Amino acid sequence: MLYSQEVKYNITIDLIFIDSKEVENYYRCRKESGGRMKGNLNDTVYVGIDEAGLGPILGPLVVSAAAFAVPAEKAGKDMWQLLKDSVSHNKKKLSGRILVCDSKKAYTPAIGIGFLEKTVLTFLKYHSKTPESTAELLDLICPDSKEKILEYPWYKNLAAQKINFNSDEISISASVLRKDLDANKINLTFLKSFCVDAGCYNAMIEKIRNKSSVVFHFVCRLIDEAIRGSQNRNFHFVIDRQGGRMHYGQHLRTMFGNMDLQILKEEENISSYQLVSKYKNIRMDFAVKADDDFLPVCLAAMASKYLREQLMISLNSYFIEQCADLKPTAGYWTDGNRFLNDLKTIAPHIQYNPNQLIRCK
Repeated sequence: MLYSQEVKYNITIDLIFIDSKEVENYYRCRKESGGRMKGNLNDTVYVGIDEAGLGPILGPLVVSAAAFAVPAEKAGKDMWQLLKDSVSHNKKKLSGRILVCDSKKAYTPAIGIGFLEKTVLTFLKYHSKTPESTAELLDLICPDSKEKILEYPWYKNLAAQKINFNSDEISISASVLRKDLDANKINLTFLKSFCVDAGCYNAMIEKIRNKSSVVFHFVCRLIDEAIRGSQNRNFHFVIDRQGGRMHYGQHLRTMFGNMDLQILKEEENISSYQLVSKYKNIRMDFAVKADDDFLPVCLAAMASKYLREQLMISLNSYFIEQCADLKPTAGYWTDGNRFLNDLKTIAPHIQYNPNQLIRCK
């Protein structure tokens, strides 16, 4: 938190009520008190939000956000072009750069997690953070979920699940990234995930009966934290649209009750809104295939996918250690049901809580 006064928000079905007045008073008080903050208040914070694991029946749902503060003179420019010396959108033309793209292009079972891992670890190294185990990875980008995740028997050994990487290679790529970001006066301000375990997911589905609303709940929490965790006035959120929802105006009016809302457009592929108050200016874009066009969304998607894959490694290892004849699963519908059937027929001796392992829908 940026300030000592406790900020309270209420979680309803899928919304967080943000007390915008309190946040505005914070900015006003800091301004009047002459308090200094790092960076330029007029920089725009570009925030991308995306998920991994909405479709599977096994393993966690992960929702992540990545944010960059960009100076006014760079606002609206292609971030891949601005950072062309350190990042690439195409894995065939990396030339020593890190890959930042749609996670579905960065990862397949055949190529593994290598691209995801190098990108996420490079951005963490930018902040001088290097996780050596999956448990440390949770500490860095998913601290709010760690306690609950560790309650599951297949995740209890995450501290022993080492992340194997070439430290020299990560240090070099992070150094190049830092130089590129500094040259453009861009700063990575926020990289955070929420990891939704099957039990939590099932409980939320029981209440709200809608998968996209579960995702939207955690999207709202990330929006809240990204705004509260930054001193900047200007924000531009780009959020990968899920579930076919086109109209977000009422939800945003509830979240930002003390801000003026303008609906810019609500179309098949994108819904855009502007929220304005004396101290904040927020643009919200809910876009189909947002990770094709917006670098922060790609980084959020890659972080989500990387964390989910690390947890799936742990889940598979837990069961296969008890029965070597089991084959690992990615957790999606067809193969997830194959894995569950194998547990019944090949390894009936393995006991587990179905509500902790299997999603209800």
